[in-house]
Amino acid sequence: MLLFLDTEYTGEGQADPGLISLGLVAEDGQREFYVELADTWRPEDCNGFVFREVLPRLDGSPLPITQARLQLRAWFASAPRYVQAACDSSTDFRFLLELLGEPRPDNLDGRYFDLRPLIDTTVYDRAVSGFYQANDERIHHALVDARAYRRGWLAWMDSRKSET
Repeated sequence: MLLFLDTEYTGEGQADPGLISLGLVAEDGQREFYVELADTWRPEDCNGFVFREVLPRLDGSPLPITQARLQLRAWFASAPRYVQAACDSSTDFRFLLELLGEPRPDNLDGRYFDLRPLIDTTVYDRAVSGFYQANDERIHHALVDARAYRRGWLAWMDSRKSET
């Protein structure tokens, strides 16, 4: 089962960006996980984009990394026996692994499903854009983005069925 993943962090291109939030949505839409971190970043480390587009959308209930890790590991423990993260950035996957800590859960594939090739397809792009317009306009909120990626992937998969 795919787990659609998105993260928000202090900024692109930084040598050591700090994780701000992480969202996961199961392929079947039945399970979600969202966490904001309290001690992995500082506001002064954020670039202008993050100040404008990410921080105002946070829910405001950050957790220390130790507590967030426990909750995320418990979420994975109750997941199906095989899951694979689906995201559009190796940075997102790296943050997921860092937050999980060692050892990696047995049910999590060590590789992620790369959504980047789908981004340029019309059907994926329209479904993601449509999700924000119809459901939740908070683009750059990790959980909302993960939901939008799921919607895009489902539309892309449906379009492939109709081609055969």
